[in-house]
Formats: sequence, structure tokens, C-alpha cells
Amino acid sequence: MVARPIIIRKLIVKDGKYLADLKVFDVGKSKKYPDGIKAKFVLLDIEFGFARLLLDNHHPFGFHLHTKLPTDKEHRELLTMTDYREAMDFFFTEIERIIKNEK
Repeated sequence: MVARPIIIRKLIVKDGKYLADLKVFDVGKSKKYPDGIKAKFVLLDIEFGFARLLLDNHHPFGFHLHTKLPTDKEHRELLTMTDYREAMDFFFTEIERIIKNEK
């Protein structure tokens, strides 16, 4: 099956400091994507050129958050949601937390 895009969006966040890159695809059910959905939400620090936060999903982890970027790409915090919409809402909540903690 050819991946079918469900969401492909880029949003500028906090007056251009960050770029939120949102991608969700219908990829068909497989071992790597048991629900048939591939999601990847990335918060990029435009000034310093690295990913600050990554939320994605794949076997064997399901939805999970990479919070120690860019230094520890293997660190994952497992999430309980199974729906990409809920995961995207959580991603935006985490962006708000990051911005609030910068002040």
C-alpha cells in the first residue's frame, strides 16, 4: 500500500523560534504500524537547528515522546494514547509547557 497523507502541516510557533512539523499517514496495517497509522510530530528549534521534541509511533513502543533531544535520541517516554488526534493534542500541550518554562 502506498502511504496516504492524512495530515501534513508546518506551523511557526513562538514568533518564529520554533517550527512544528506535523505528519500523519495511513500506511495500512503492518507489524511496525499495527493500527495502520504512522504519525510524526516534531518541534524544531529554528535558531539552533535541532529537534527539541519528537512524538512518533511505531512497534514496539506505540506512541512515545523523545524529550532529551538532541543529546539522547534513544530516550523514549511511552504514552498511553492510541489515537493520533489525541497524540497531536498532547504534543501541543508539551509545546506550551516548553514555551512556558523558557520564561
